[in-house]
Amino acid sequence: MLTINNRLRNALPHIIGIIFILLLPLFVFGRTDNHLTFWVYNYYYHIFFTILIFYGNFLYLTPRLYFRPKKVLYALSLLTFMIFIVVISQYGYYLFGIDKLREPIGLIDNTNSAPKQFFIHPRLIDNFFLYLLVLGASLGAAIIKRQNQNEKEQQERDKAHQDTELAFLKNQISPHFFFNALNNIYALIAIDGDKAQKSVEKLSGLMRYLIYESDIKLIELNKEFDFTRNYIELMRQRLNSKVSLDVDIQENVANVTIPPLLFIPFIENTFKHGVSYREKSFIKISLKTEKDKLRFNCENSISQHNSKEQNKKGGLGIKNVKKRLDLMYGDKAQLKMDIQNNTFIVELVIPI
Repeated sequence: MLTINNRLRNALPHIIGIIFILLLPLFVFGRTDNHLTFWVYNYYYHIFFTILIFYGNFLYLTPRLYFRPKKVLYALSLLTFMIFIVVISQYGYYLFGIDKLREPIGLIDNTNSAPKQFFIHPRLIDNFFLYLLVLGASLGAAIIKRQNQNEKEQQERDKAHQDTELAFLKNQISPHFFFNALNNIYALIAIDGDKAQKSVEKLSGLMRYLIYESDIKLIELNKEFDFTRNYIELMRQRLNSKVSLDVDIQENVANVTIPPLLFIPFIENTFKHGVSYREKSFIKISLKTEKDKLRFNCENSISQHNSKEQNKKGGLGIKNVKKRLDLMYGDKAQLKMDIQNNTFIVELVIPI
């Protein structure tokens, strides 16, 4: 059904144009005047060959020869086609008796009673050049149509490539996420079995989200916020009293959608590098909406042990997020990552 609709939409300008050309004499020429009657028949006769030339080249010669490319064969075929049309139109002009319509209005001298023979149309040269113009218009229309098709196909290929790349980048996040979460639970098992058990339950819910909810291009904002909040709670259970965790995630959000799993790599990176068990450290996470924008801020202290590693500004997960942001938002997304006063700072702003 979609293909039929596309074909009809592409053919509609041609159909409208042909109908307009065919109906034009009804509004321009008179119906009783013999002089105008001749021009009506003459008009439709040449319009038939004009349409034949236009669409013979547009639908057959140009697609099969010009775009192959077979330019020499195309030129020879076009010349043969032109000669054929000119000869047939000239012969038909006599065969169908259009020339006889000229007699009543004095366009032919009928004093000579000799039988009529095949004659050369007085405007043969004019018709030839007219057909050349029609062929030029036909070739131009075919080239424009081909360019539009190529652009559309290229856009479809780019979109398919983008969707494939986005799916690949998003799928890379899941194993990385599970690896970090399982490491946290493994550490909890030796410290507090009850917490570890609750963490497994929470991880089960997060896994369900990753498998069933996030396998789409866009996700509801409230679901992504809940997932982020639950993930932080899971990571919180491994912290000790030396780590200060400040989380400010908006509760009531607008009914809009965003790409899933944009914030987790930054939060993973924060818990990985911002936690120190030998000195005081802190983590600050903020996730809020502002009019038509979403703002994510994340800060963590950098210990001497992790300073060199965090200077790399993230690993695979963050690189993937950067690539996803570039593919989906281009320059509309603003991502800033900086280190100030032994503090690693991330600010992400995306339109919603």
